[in-house]
Amino acid sequence: MTTPTEPLLSIPALSGTAAVSTYAGVVAWTWPLSHVGVPAAVLCMAFAGVACGLLVNRPGGPRWRMYLLALAYAVVSACIAIVVPSFPGLDFLRSVAPALALLVAFFSQSLIPVLGDALAERIKREIGGKAE
Repeated sequence: MTTPTEPLLSIPALSGTAAVSTYAGVVAWTWPLSHVGVPAAVLCMAFAGVACGLLVNRPGGPRWRMYLLALAYAVVSACIAIVVPSFPGLDFLRSVAPALALLVAFFSQSLIPVLGDALAERIKREIGGKAE
């Protein structure tokens, strides 16, 4: 076995290690997301929007609740940004899906609970048979 000619802390060794680890990270993040249908840019912008929204309007409660809310809001916002452009007449939103995810995620603390309540009321009305 020969000893390496370059020390491990040399510039070429460090840059090669950084390049390989960055490439592996990109593959690890983009490959599973692309199979699910959520591009990495949409998810990243959703997390950025949630972070900005939580800075502006911080929810009450313990820290773990805030982290769970941030994760839930980001996932729901990313899904909304992917699903909404598939509606008829909204094809133009497909090219701006990351920006749509950012916008929905920013307002997610007030938008998602209202949408959930409206959807629950609609389901009660349709299943319960109440008149409109």
